[in-house]
Amino acid sequence: MKHLFILLRRYFRLVIFIPLLTGCWSSRDIEKLDLLIGVGVDTAQEENITSSYYGTDSLLTVTYQMAKIKSNQGQDKKQAEKPYTNVEQTGASIIETARDVIQLRKNTVNGQHQRLVIISREVAENRSIREILDFFIREPEARMSMLVMITDGLAKDILGYMETDDIPSMHIYDITENFDKSNKLLERKSLAKINALMEAQASFILQNVVQIDGELKLSGAAVIKGSTLKLIGFLKEEELKGINWITAQTKGAIVKVTEEGSDKPIIYEQEILKSKVIPTLKDGKISFEVKVKSEGLIIEVATYTDDFTKEKSRRKLEEQIAEKVKEEIQTSLERIQKDLQVDVIGFHDYVRIKYPKFWKEHQSDWDSIFSQAPIDYEVQVTITDFGLGIQN
Repeated sequence: MKHLFILLRRYFRLVIFIPLLTGCWSSRDIEKLDLLIGVGVDTAQEENITSSYYGTDSLLTVTYQMAKIKSNQGQDKKQAEKPYTNVEQTGASIIETARDVIQLRKNTVNGQHQRLVIISREVAENRSIREILDFFIREPEARMSMLVMITDGLAKDILGYMETDDIPSMHIYDITENFDKSNKLLERKSLAKINALMEAQASFILQNVVQIDGELKLSGAAVIKGSTLKLIGFLKEEELKGINWITAQTKGAIVKVTEEGSDKPIIYEQEILKSKVIPTLKDGKISFEVKVKSEGLIIEVATYTDDFTKEKSRRKLEEQIAEKVKEEIQTSLERIQKDLQVDVIGFHDYVRIKYPKFWKEHQSDWDSIFSQAPIDYEVQVTITDFGLGIQN
């Protein structure tokens, strides 16, 4: 009887584990999938409108970029063949165009690998960003880690770029990984982060992707106003520098100054950056103090003298570099605070944490308050090394 019980128990375990050995019942062959990598959103052009029921202003032309999947890559002899396919559809909504794509593709479109959404300037100026991104936020297959960008031209032109053997969406996505190596680049903005900013009705900036001199390039940033979630302007590359000094989100800043009494450049490369924003509320008025501390080395010089390595000269050079950083901060603040009048840096977070009552009372008109708030900034630069060729 005991042996019979043991056999029954083993049989019961075997019955339980058999389904686990059959593989994933819902799996599909990769050759039967269209892997969606990027999406571009443009205002519909006249040639894309097939029905007079809709006007141009109410329609979108959406470009879906999908990676080409082959069962045997070795059989592909066409060296010039693109590794991607772009499919354009026009409709009144993103979901409408997505459903129309199904009528054209024999494979199932899979969005779990999507990296990028690019929105044209014209769309972003006339429509709320939330309206465009709502589909991706709700879609279960969509990745909240996908990046969102703006282009000054047409999104379909960016996704149709032909000078690279890579997939344009992947090429752009990979460029964003360099943001910590240059303070001319903006920190990448994922769909999850943008969704949080939209919920908070906060203004923010998105990377701007363009074609310049035959290359795809991230150049400057697009400014989105929190109250309308529409595009209100662009920041140039130089105007991004000051923002990155304040936020301390990049380690790749370089500063060029010139040798005193000449026009020969001395290049400082930052290695460590720290910043602190201190809000002060007095008599119902908010103000800010920004403290920036940078440590780095002299990476390149165009002079034959090493006089600047001496203590007195080094301090003077540090002050010279600090003044240059202040100029870059001032340039950025004048653009966002006085011209655009939006807080895209995140000063509101410091107010919300330190003065929650004030923030609750003034959240709805924060951009207006920020545009009038005094901002003082202090910059401290320390040169830690002069390179291998010069002894400190």
